[in-house]
Amino acid sequence: MTRTPPKNLVLTYVLCVALGLVGAHRFYLGHRAIGVVYPILTVAGLASAPWGIGFVFGGAVILLCLLDLVRLPGIVRRANGGLN
Repeated sequence: MTRTPPKNLVLTYVLCVALGLVGAHRFYLGHRAIGVVYPILTVAGLASAPWGIGFVFGGAVILLCLLDLVRLPGIVRRANGGLN
């Protein structure tokens, strides 16, 4: 069984801030399913902007990123095998 190195909280924050709209921080943590949602929402927001509804999708992905900024310590702890 191969063991993955522990995830770094600071790097996860950097990824969330710099590339959060494409879900890079979620992919880094191994959460591929939710990681795919971020770029889908981002692309949907950009594609629907000409019709005036892009803010719905864009707002959703920005809200997810902001929530992740608050929750990242616990998410990283769980990714590293911690209980909380």
